[in-house]
Formats: sequence, C-alpha cells, structure tokens
Amino acid sequence: MARHGNITSFFKPVSKSPQSSPPKAEPRTEASPTPPPPSPSPSPAHFPSSPPIPASTLRDRDAIIRGSDDEDDDDFGSDDDFPELFSNLPRNPLPVASDSGPNVYATPKAKRRVLDFHSSPLTINTKHHKFDIRALLQHAEADDAVEEGEHRTAALIAQGSPRARDRAMSNEEPVGLRDTMLDVLSDPEDSQDEGNRGRLMQAVKRTEATVGRKEWYFFDRQNQPNSTAIQVRRPFPKAEATGVWAFLGQEKHRSEIFEDGLPYNVQCRMQNLPDGIFLWVLDEAPYAKSRKLQGEYMRLLGVCSDQIRRLLLDDKVVGLFQDLGASERALATRSQPSGNSENGAPYPEDCRIRLQSVLRILAGTAHALTTQALTRTMSILLRLGIDDLVREDEAVAAEYQDALLQVVLAVPWRIWNNFCGSVGDSLYWHTQEATFRWNAISSVPPLHTKLIELRRRLALVFVFDDPRRAFSSPEDTFSIRSIIDRLEQADEFIVDRTNTDYVELLALSEMLSVAVGDGSPPAENTSPEAVKQYNTDVDELSRRIKLLWSNIHEQGAAYMSRLEVRVQLRDFERKLQHVVRTRPRPKEDIFGLNPTEDDLERPKQQQFMKRFLKKGPPPKTP
Repeated sequence: MARHGNITSFFKPVSKSPQSSPPKAEPRTEASPTPPPPSPSPSPAHFPSSPPIPASTLRDRDAIIRGSDDEDDDDFGSDDDFPELFSNLPRNPLPVASDSGPNVYATPKAKRRVLDFHSSPLTINTKHHKFDIRALLQHAEADDAVEEGEHRTAALIAQGSPRARDRAMSNEEPVGLRDTMLDVLSDPEDSQDEGNRGRLMQAVKRTEATVGRKEWYFFDRQNQPNSTAIQVRRPFPKAEATGVWAFLGQEKHRSEIFEDGLPYNVQCRMQNLPDGIFLWVLDEAPYAKSRKLQGEYMRLLGVCSDQIRRLLLDDKVVGLFQDLGASERALATRSQPSGNSENGAPYPEDCRIRLQSVLRILAGTAHALTTQALTRTMSILLRLGIDDLVREDEAVAAEYQDALLQVVLAVPWRIWNNFCGSVGDSLYWHTQEATFRWNAISSVPPLHTKLIELRRRLALVFVFDDPRRAFSSPEDTFSIRSIIDRLEQADEFIVDRTNTDYVELLALSEMLSVAVGDGSPPAENTSPEAVKQYNTDVDELSRRIKLLWSNIHEQGAAYMSRLEVRVQLRDFERKLQHVVRTRPRPKEDIFGLNPTEDDLERPKQQQFMKRFLKKGPPPKTP
C-alpha cells in the first residue's frame, strides 16, 4: 500500500517533459513481467490521452461508402461489413488495472481520517415501556373512536345542522362525556397510569364538563310525521265548485290555475269563496311542493277574512300544530309544570319547511282571527319559543318572529291587558324552570312597542313569581324599590359556592334586566325630591348587583356558567348607571368642597380630610 504524503504536495506544479507525446507502453510477457514505474499523483492538468488509431484503418476522403445516400442502388450492405471496419483496431486499447499495483487512470482519493466522537455526558434512556397485546388493542380502539368522532363532527358541520340530527334519526340516547373519556383513557389493569386516570376523572367531575344544558322539545318523538309514509289529505270538494268557482272543478289544470292567481283575483272581487274550498286550501298549503303554488295559497287565505273569523278558530290552530307532530303537553291549555321531556326530539330537517308554512299561515291570517284564537296562538308560539329550534334555525326564526309581530298587531288596545294576562298565566303554569322561561322571553323580538311591553310583563311575572302582574301595565306594578326588596327576600339571588345553580341564576339575571327595562323614570313635571329619590334607589340597586357579581369567583373555562353570570351582571350594573339613571352620576369629592346631592357617599373620607386640615403645624422643638 502506498504511503500517504502531505496534502500540499498534490497542488504543486509539475515540470513539463520535453517529449510532446507520452511514452508508449511495452507489451508484457509472462516470462519478464515488468511493473509500471511509479509516478507521482497526476495533476488535474495532466491526464493520459487515448492511444492513436493505426494508419491502416484510415480511409481516403474521396472513397465511396456503400449504402450511402448518393448511390442509386438499394443495397445497404450486411452485418458482414462491420468486422472489416474494426478488424485492425486493437482489442484492448486500455490496460486493465490489476490488484497488485495502483491504478494510473483512477481519480486520486482525498486523504480521509476516521473521526472519533466523544461520548456525551448525558445519559440516554434506552428502556422502552412495554405494552401487552391487550393494551395495544385498547389504544387502537381509542384511536378509532377519536377518528370516528372527527368524522361525525365534520359531517354535522358540512350539513349545517344546528342540532345533533344523528340522535333524532337513530333514536339513540346521547353518550355521556364520562363514558367517552373512560373509553379513550382506558389503560390495562395494573398500569402505572391507572391512578392518574382516576384523578383526572375526579377533576372532570368537579367541573361543568359533565353537566348538560337543560333542553325542552316542543315536538314529540312518537307524534312526528314519517316522511316516507303516504300522507292522506282532504279531497277537493268538487260539489262546492259551482258558479264563478266552477273552473276549479277540473283536477287536471287545478294547480296551474292556482299558480296563475285566478282564484285570488276572483276572491278579491266577489268575496264568496266556499267554506269547503277554504278548508281544503288551508290543509294543502303546508304540503305544497311548489314555492309559487304555496305562495298563492297563502295569498288566497289572507283575503278570506270572513272564513278566517268563522272557521279558523282556536281548535283549528291547535290542529295545524298537531299535524306537525307537536306534543300534548305543548298544546295543553294549562299543563302542569314539566322539565326535560324524554319523549321530545328535535324537529326533522325535511319537516321544517312545513313548520315555516304554518307560521306563514298564522302571520297572514292573524288580522282576522278572533280574540280567543289570537290568545291561543300566542300561547302556543311562546311554548314553541322554549325550544332552541327558533334560535338555531335562521329560516324558522324569521318566520316565527314575523308571526309574533302580526299576532300582537292584531290585538286591539282595549283587550291588550286581558290578552297579556292570559298569555302570561298560561306560560307561568306551563313550566317553573327559569331557563325555559327565559327561552320563551328571549324568543320575543323587540320589533314593536307591544312586543317590548309583552317581554317586560312576562319578565315581571317570573321575577316576582306572580302571574297577576301580567294583567297590568309595568308602570303600575314596577318600581326600583320593589326590585331591591325582591333581591333581599329571594333565595334564588343568593350566591353559594356549593349549592348555587349558575345556569338558573343566569336566566334570572337576564329576566331581571328585562323587568327593569328603562326603570320607569319619573315624569318631567315631577318634583326634584322624587327625581333625587329615584336616583338614590338606582344607586342602591347598582351596589347590590355589584356585590352579587363580586361574590362569583371565576375559575376558568371549566366553569363557563359562572363567567357568563358574572359578565351579565356587570353589564346590568353599567346599564343602571348609564341608562336607567336620569342623569350622570357626579364625581365624588372627598374634600367636601363641592357639595352635591351625593355628598354623603363617602362620609369617612370627608371626616378624615377635615381632621387632617384642622391639624396645625407640628410644635417646634427648642
């Protein structure tokens, strides 16, 4: 093996030889083997050239090559011509490198040294946790469960559903969070993480993660219509299609005639639509497949004031919701208080269009309904507002709010107190849960003066737990002092860290804010003493609300209901100071130099400053 030299010798220039051509290699014989002379490492500028071609193989430049393009014959030759062309070339022009000596034609290799890595002072833990087959299977099942949950969530988001429709379609009870966590966090027995799992489950129990929100369903699972079943509806009364209405007797083109608006125009002129045809249109309107046909049905019903007053009574209104699958407790005149229903279920997606049609029918016919029908309609609509459907589905919410507005606009002012009293009494005895009551109040939009007053009357009924307050105007039954007295007597507004239901407290605080409203301030011609007393009561109520939310301690997102109550009460306090109060609260002056109506807000600070100013300079020491 050749001895390695210094690396700098590789880059030294090599003196050129006077010979222009490299020396020819002599043929070797087995008798006298002559090894090649040692030579220095060739530089990049001196590489051995290939051996020259013998002169016998060169051709004349004027020679004719057979098979070329200039010849006329099509004889391209054969494969026997190739040995003649290359017969004189040497067989092995390049010498074969042997293992005994260095290869002259090989690229020189750089000198390499083996680098020895020093051992790290840090210890590397090569021990791995061993799992048995049972543990590996449980981990695989947990991964599958997580992946399946992600797919279900992605499917719900893609559908745009506000509700978990998979529970309603499969009629299965929801799986609790505790059971899901036990499945995902399952470990084999005698595992070192078994104690950690127990502590984790105890920590989850102390939070609100396993506490579900209360839900109330307006529709019944058993009474919901089956979309695949054949709907049997009222046949068209051909016997009443006489006179000017004889054109509706032919069934072939009846739908096209309704879509053209001909029955609507005839009714606007004649006002003599037969009762049988009116009831048939009323039953067909929710099931119309064409949007245009359904709209014409609605227009025709809206101009039949006489039939609405005589035929669309409260029992017929109840029948419209019964056909949709409403539960008996939701349609009862005065049902007993009930909580979360086991038979309730979300309304199916394919039936929500029918619900919107019924709401449009009530909105279009409210102007001609009787007082009893209007009262029954509003009571049913408020119970429907307890269901989260009217808040989660935007299309249903729009039709629902329009129906509420049209119903209250149809109520005359002379019967307004009795109307609100009957509606409030029906909702008061329907449920005692503050959460459900607040759902009904929050579903009423503040779109009109009547709706705003109805919201406030219902809130006063639930805050004071007195259904008789709905029969009178809020200005006659409300005062700031009455709210203060209610907070002192009610146990629901006492914050206890262990027994307080913060979800119910949130609903009560929301209803309290609605009940206060604008505070019913004194009139402009009231004496200044009355205005001062009013502002004093507002300040006292504000201090009580501040004391209430300051006793609620935030404990992170695990206790979201506490944070929601705290934020809502703080907003209510700001509302009292900046909206309910008749004038801005003056700035406090602890020096007492600017006496105001609130000069007794901080008597301790004022007395302290007076004593401080009366003190003379310290006595001089001799």
